Amino acid sequence: MSSPAGRVYIVDDDAHLCDGVAKWLSDGGYEARAFASGGELLQEYPRLAPGVIVADMMMPNMNGLELREHLLRGGCRWPFILLTGHARAPVLTGAVEAGVLAFLEKPVRQSELLAAVMKGQAHLRGNVQIIPDPELVHRLTRLTPRERQVFDFIMDQKLNKQIGAMLGIAETTVKGYRRGMMKKLRVHNVLELVVLAVRAGVYDPPKS
Repeated sequence: MSSPAGRVYIVDDDAHLCDGVAKWLSDGGYEARAFASGGELLQEYPRLAPGVIVADMMMPNMNGLELREHLLRGGCRWPFILLTGHARAPVLTGAVEAGVLAFLEKPVRQSELLAAVMKGQAHLRGNVQIIPDPELVHRLTRLTPRERQVFDFIMDQKLNKQIGAMLGIAETTVKGYRRGMMKKLRVHNVLELVVLAVRAGVYDPPKS
């Protein structure tokens, strides 16, 4: 990423998940720090620089929404991303009421998490919407109509075989369009493609 690294605080009692998410974020250019509980984060909060918080919904003693409520009472308005394995309606409603920026289901995808964190960093800087990078928008305009279709399907998390079936073309043909599209956009993998899409203003992280 070309922009300065932002800070992300991960709160989850699952150490393995914390380490994995921290590595994803580090690979994405962020400075990540993990906490085993909401209590640990609250204890360190006065000494932390502003950042995006990524917290698990289901944790002992204090769940993700309760942590959010504690932070709000303390005047913290940092962007908050909630992870959960159970996307039930009451949980979604509570998350929306608490002003949660993004609500991601486990197992969370690396591209979705990074997109949500990028959106959080924009909010932290006072930008409700990420201002599209004109150079990246220009790259997208160079795609052929078929390449843009493949791009849109990839953003919708469709596999090559699924894209081929929906477009009525062979999977090998999809791979050819995909290679051409990624070469024009100057990206090497799906993660870089998602980052480009967010910075170009054509992709938002999922809300549910």
